[in-house]
Amino acid sequence: MEYVVFFMILFLSAIFLKSKKQIDQINKLNNLLFIKKDPGSYVKALDKILERKQSPKNIIINVLQKTTGLFYMGKFDEVINILTNDLKNVPKNWEPIYYQNLILSLYFKGENQKAHENMKKAKSMFEEFKNNNYYTEMIEIVYAVSDYFNGKKNKDYFSELCKNGANDYRKAMGHYFLGLIFKSENNKGESVAQFNLTAELGKGSFLEELSRKNS
Repeated sequence: MEYVVFFMILFLSAIFLKSKKQIDQINKLNNLLFIKKDPGSYVKALDKILERKQSPKNIIINVLQKTTGLFYMGKFDEVINILTNDLKNVPKNWEPIYYQNLILSLYFKGENQKAHENMKKAKSMFEEFKNNNYYTEMIEIVYAVSDYFNGKKNKDYFSELCKNGANDYRKAMGHYFLGLIFKSENNKGESVAQFNLTAELGKGSFLEELSRKNS
């Protein structure tokens, strides 16, 4: 009986240490991307992680995280290529991130028709996950961006995103699309103000450069 208890303690300790290591890794990556605003270092960190021996599932998850960094670097072609050609059997609970990165990359690259087609493919999955707090905002952003490129300019949603986005890059996304909307309304003063906020909050990402081109 004592041996059973001993090995049970060892087993639980191993699980705890593994979980702690994973949490520490996630926190480090999030710090690089969303606090230090350094997508390049985020991608390099994931490349190092991918050099380690790991399960096929973890490889897929880490590659998906890498495409998030590549997206914020503005490397849309690379994101699209990885997601459409290299990744197979994406875990169900990672599908929202897969389609977020793919659809947004297609829209920002100007491949609107392909983005629309993938929105149709992803719709039932998005509906399944939209009430999960972890995915809600992510899915709402994809819907709002898709609506914008379909001619529906949701100023109220993007204004809300500017205030309550989960991180500065998401807030920058809100300011960027508000800037585009105000620009289409010939409201130069407000559009420039929004693009300036995009550059400030989106520092280090493609949004910073894109906002300067539009302001």
